[in-house]
Amino acid sequence: MTLADLKPDLYRQNAFRITGLPVRATAREVRRHTDRLLVMERLGKAGTTQGMLPPERPFDDDATQRAVQRLRDPVVRLVDELFWLWPVDGDDAAMAALLRGEPDEALHMWEHAERGPAGAVATHNLAVFSLVKALESDELDDDRLRSWRRAYACWAKVIADDTFWDLVRARAEEIDDPRLTARTVRRMRDDLPAALLSISAQLAARAVREGRLRDARRHAGVMRGLGQASQLVDDALRAALEPEASRMKALCEDAYQQLKPDPGRGDEIAERLLDEAKPLLRVLTEVLPDDHWAVRDAGDDLAHAALACVVAFVNATKENRRALDLLDHALALAVTDPVRDRVQENIDIISGNLSLHACFFCGRDADPSAALEHKMYGDVNHLQWKTTWRTATIPVPRCARCKSRAARRRIVIPLLILLVVATVMALIASVAVVFGLILIALDALLVILVVALAPGRSVAEFPPITDLLLKGWKYGARPRGT
Repeated sequence: MTLADLKPDLYRQNAFRITGLPVRATAREVRRHTDRLLVMERLGKAGTTQGMLPPERPFDDDATQRAVQRLRDPVVRLVDELFWLWPVDGDDAAMAALLRGEPDEALHMWEHAERGPAGAVATHNLAVFSLVKALESDELDDDRLRSWRRAYACWAKVIADDTFWDLVRARAEEIDDPRLTARTVRRMRDDLPAALLSISAQLAARAVREGRLRDARRHAGVMRGLGQASQLVDDALRAALEPEASRMKALCEDAYQQLKPDPGRGDEIAERLLDEAKPLLRVLTEVLPDDHWAVRDAGDDLAHAALACVVAFVNATKENRRALDLLDHALALAVTDPVRDRVQENIDIISGNLSLHACFFCGRDADPSAALEHKMYGDVNHLQWKTTWRTATIPVPRCARCKSRAARRRIVIPLLILLVVATVMALIASVAVVFGLILIALDALLVILVVALAPGRSVAEFPPITDLLLKGWKYGARPRGT
């Protein structure tokens, strides 16, 4: 076992907390004590003792047996000792205060301990006490937050204190097992910062998964406020989020596999991929910084997989509008410039395709039979004996509805002109006032109808026509006079 194996439930497994034994208990004392606890269990009595810092929730029935197994492994035992309370001297008044249920008195003694070995142990005990309190609940209220900050501050002093690690080395020699060497102790000291960060990172990840975003941000905030290297903090968070990262990779691979036999379902595959990956990606983005490589890789992988599905779908079905909606979601996920550029390039292509297959005037699906054809000419050259020019017929996509509106407008406009002329003539001839008012009202109605039937856009705005107009081309089949 190494410190990398530590979990947030380490105090639900700590052998000394479960059994109530002191960290310096001999092998004989461990046997006698655990035998007594096991007998109590068989008699139906509580198999665990209250001891110091009893848990808010009782241990399960197998806790004692697991604790015994831990005490038999010297490396595991030393880890449990590291994370439990040590006696400051032979007659430790602070331990007695804890057993009496007076933790404030014990804290006061540790806070005012003398320097040297006693002070090193007292600081360690403060670190242990604060960590126990911090881990009693997943809910990170203000009291727990203060415990976390104090725990990290005390552990930082412990890690930096050579005197304390000399005591750990001496303790390893007392246990007298070939697996416990100076190198083992040195490794424990080196691994301790990452191990503590890992515990907080696991709690932050769990909080996001359970929807407790405030707690997750608080855990991450405490970690980043420790003065540790940002890479160490981010690596701890990334390791805690490995299930989400692995799941997103699996979803992308699954999407590629589903796409091969049926590219026409690429839209369904892409939509399902984005829907299933969204909550997973949220876990990463709520805990990790936006520029973290894990967030970047996850976003790019999802965008790339969705793009592949959409491109296959468009090639198979030519349904550009559906594809465009999905690519907008993929673009929002892409992080790096190359992936964003590739998604945007396909958006531009599909948008261009869509403009050729949608009604230019209203945006509805175009009807090929309703296309509006505009003849244009340009590149006119007046030679001595003849004039030359080029022609082009530009089809403007249009739907049947807009074609019908244009036809009605062609009928209404001449009627309006005739009615206006009749109205003017009637007024000149001084016809009856009532008749004149009726004609004016009809004029107004026809004007409203003409405006209502007007197209939403001018054909001059259609890109191919706009390009030719800018080059000097004009409407018509040929220049005048030719």
